Order: sequence, then structure tokens, then C-alpha cells
Amino acid sequence: MSDFFKQLNNGYVFTYVVLIILIQVGYNWYRQEKTKEIETLRRGLGLPEDILVNQSKKLSELKKESVVQAFVLLVPLVVLPVILFGFSKLDKDADPANGLFFAFIVFLGWLAFSGTDLAKAAIGGIAFRTVMTLANTIQVGDRVTINGHSGKLVDIGIFYLTLVTVDDDKVCLPTVSLWRSPLVSANDGDRSSLCVISFYLSSSVTSEQLQAAEDAIWDAAQASVYFEPTKPQQIYYTQHPHYIELITKSYVASTYNEPLFRSEITHSFLEFSIENAIPLA
Repeated sequence: MSDFFKQLNNGYVFTYVVLIILIQVGYNWYRQEKTKEIETLRRGLGLPEDILVNQSKKLSELKKESVVQAFVLLVPLVVLPVILFGFSKLDKDADPANGLFFAFIVFLGWLAFSGTDLAKAAIGGIAFRTVMTLANTIQVGDRVTINGHSGKLVDIGIFYLTLVTVDDDKVCLPTVSLWRSPLVSANDGDRSSLCVISFYLSSSVTSEQLQAAEDAIWDAAQASVYFEPTKPQQIYYTQHPHYIELITKSYVASTYNEPLFRSEITHSFLEFSIENAIPLA
């Protein structure tokens, strides 16, 4: 046992442990400083913190960042013992092979199997980020629904995926828990998105009133400032036992304006139904 601790108690093992810690701390510090620098530059230019743009550039940046994070985390873990062992060959009195190997196994075990949620979350988070960005499944800027939470995706971090809801609530979902969760994107990187609105008429409505209701919904959508005219609009009916459902599918120009678009069309149709005595369900 004393020989084992003697193998661990040498400068090469100590150097390995210190370098692993310094590399991780240094990289995190660099990322934080870079983010602060960008934010300061944007404020200096009078730019808002967030702009709705095509997300292809942001996606490319996330891909590079994911690769760098995996590189910074895993490569030093594997490469440093080899380099340090090579240097130890120049020192006839040093034989750190067993100590370095044991330290490597400890680090690897800590990352993969330790009871710390931090280690598991880091590995799972990096893997989740890498898969999401490379597969282009969801991306920052999308309006998404995940685990029952809907909102604008503002960040895919190592530990958390962050949404901002319509009510301006900030929702943080642990990335390590999302592997089996359905990921729904309303706009898939595009500015516009489909908006589906249902209206319910009484089954006693006449054919003339039904046609008038359809025309009113169509005109309200077309007249909205939030409407996307380059994409198709559809209205269709569904017959239920006690009412008739009119469903309109229209595209909103900016996906974040869907609540306003939905409210505007609904308000316009309700006013029309009152003025023309169209019976609602």
C-alpha cells in the first residue's frame, strides 16, 4: 500500500491534476469574458440584446462551441498523461506510469460514474448540445414546446436549456433530462410560423351565416399586420354533435407575434358575429 501512495505522490501526477483543473477553469473564464465583451460592444453600438434573425449563423457558432467544449473537456484528460509520461522518461528517478494511470481512471470515473450530478450533467449537457446543433433539431431563436413548457428558446447551455414564455417567465430545463422528451419547434429556424385558430358556431347556423363567418375570418387574417401573405391560408370545417367548428390555418410573419395575431383575428370575428347575429356555440 505504501508503494501505491508513493507512486501517487509525485510531481507528474500533481501536475496532471492541476492542469486538468486549470484548463477547465480557464476555459470557463474565457467564455464568460468573451460574452461580456460582446454584450458591452452591443450596448455601445445601441443594439438590442436580442434580434430575430435567420438562425443559421447562430447554429454554426453553436456547432463550433460544442466541438470546442468536448475538446477542452476530453482531450486534456487523455493527452496529458501521455505527454507527462514522455517527459518522465527523461527523469531516471521517476516512474509515474501507475500514478498517472490511476489519476486518469479516477477522473474518468468521476466524469462518468460519480455520484455528483454536476459531472453527469456536464457530460449529458455537452452531448445534448452537440447532437441538437449537429442534427439541427432545434436551435436558439425557435419557439418550442418541451416537457409541457412553450416559449422562445434563448439558450442551449451545458446544464440547462432556457425558454422564455409568452408571460415572460424564464424556464430552465436540465439538458440531461431531455433525451427522451419530445422537442417541438413551431418555426424550425424560420421567422414565420403556422397559427391554427378554432371558432365554434351553433349547429342552428344557416348556410348564409356559415359562409359569412368564413369570409369574416378570412378577411380578418388577411387584414392583420401580423399576417404572412407569402404562405397559404386555409379554412375548413368540422361537424360535431352540438356545434360546428371552423378552423383557420394562417401564417404569422414573426412567430413571436402569434398571440397578438390570434387575439386580433378572434376580436374581429367576435365583433362581426355580434353585429350580424351569428349564433356561437
